Amino acid sequence: MKNIFPTEGASVIVSDDMCDMNGHMNVRFYQTIPMDYDGNFYSSLVGEDYIATGFSFFTAEQNIRYLKECLKGEKLTPRFRMLNANKKLYHFVCAICKESNEVAALVETVEIHIDMSARKSAEMSDKIFETLVRMQEEHQSSDDYPFEKKLKIK
Repeated sequence: MKNIFPTEGASVIVSDDMCDMNGHMNVRFYQTIPMDYDGNFYSSLVGEDYIATGFSFFTAEQNIRYLKECLKGEKLTPRFRMLNANKKLYHFVCAICKESNEVAALVETVEIHIDMSARKSAEMSDKIFETLVRMQEEHQSSDDYPFEKKLKIK
């Protein structure tokens, strides 16, 4: 999976409080794992204090595909791949991977760049855009992305 999803986040063990009445991880954690255990994926794009500049990113669209059941005690690791970027949007996927390297879920997301003073979309700086493009190029130079993309940007 490292060659498909080059950026690795921090691992998490599925705890009892993460499980639902069916005895597997509740759906809400498939959305929070990419945010809470991202390692440095987001901060490597814009830095820790980006909102202090008056700008931020909001989630514009998200698609989650549940591929394998996650049970209590299993170790999960989020892995990221930048798929596309333009001056206002970026499109990435997080694979939630089991210790066996099986992909348990794909969390595909489009983020939109926001001017916080107007609370509207705005073009990102050339520096941020170049960072996104550089990451996309690095990730595309690894193995081909073998999954169907559910979202896209131009």
